[in-house]
Amino acid sequence: MKWSVLVSACLLLLCFVAQAASETPAQLLVTKPRSEFDINHQYYTSLLKKALTKAAAGRAIPELKPTFAMEQGRALRELAKGESLDVFWVGTDLAKEQEFRAIRIPLERGLMGFRKFILRKDSIAKFNSIRSLQQLQQLTACQGAFWPDVEIMRSSGLKVEEAPVYENIFKQLLAGRCDYFPRGLHEGVIELEKRQALYPELVRYNKLMLHYPFAVYFFTRKENEALALWIEQGLEQMIDDGELLAHMQQQELTRHVFPLRHNSSDPWISIKNPLLSPDTPVTNSRYWFQPQDFKVDGK
Repeated sequence: MKWSVLVSACLLLLCFVAQAASETPAQLLVTKPRSEFDINHQYYTSLLKKALTKAAAGRAIPELKPTFAMEQGRALRELAKGESLDVFWVGTDLAKEQEFRAIRIPLERGLMGFRKFILRKDSIAKFNSIRSLQQLQQLTACQGAFWPDVEIMRSSGLKVEEAPVYENIFKQLLAGRCDYFPRGLHEGVIELEKRQALYPELVRYNKLMLHYPFAVYFFTRKENEALALWIEQGLEQMIDDGELLAHMQQQELTRHVFPLRHNSSDPWISIKNPLLSPDTPVTNSRYWFQPQDFKVDGK
């Protein structure tokens, strides 16, 4: 064999090895939990592991290695740099989908967009009189800084007080800097259970539903297309096999919401989400829960 041919063959082999290595990383960097109460972290990391396993097709499953705790703004900056974060789960918007590679499968079937409130106990009577968006506009919500919800709510005339640190939102609500903390249908109950000793004056308010189309996606850098496709294929297969819904029904974060319910006699306020990509298939029941899924009396 000529020397040039041998060199070419070796280079080709090295390319194949490098490509295989890039498609099957030994580990994936993820965030640490935001606090000792953060069960969301377990929900998403276990789902990510299941998706990778489901579509492995003989590839070694990367280890998920937590780096450090990050609020959303910091995490997105770290994801862009690619040094301490490879995959991040976060509420989607058009700007994120343009900057990163979004795996556009709602990780809780859009459950995050069905909101019930955390209130102070002394506010219950005030919220019992809320029947419309116009009435809700007179009150102030607490939300996290950099959360897409801030702009979504403000676009519908709702007042929002921002907090840069997630745990401080509960403190702001208790101190009266805002009137309510809208949480995904699955979040508020667990959050209060975990913090009962810290905030006994806070309660979950069940009579009012605020809804806007909203989804949490997995995101990678655009350069990580092979990884994104792997995760995407795994999630699609989990949907086909009923495993994504089963994951929701088994996880501590979400299992308590099943069966879905909201009394039709209680107020339901719907607003638009102007941050969603216009081609987001929010009416596709393969991926998204629909409002009618929550009706308990057939009306």
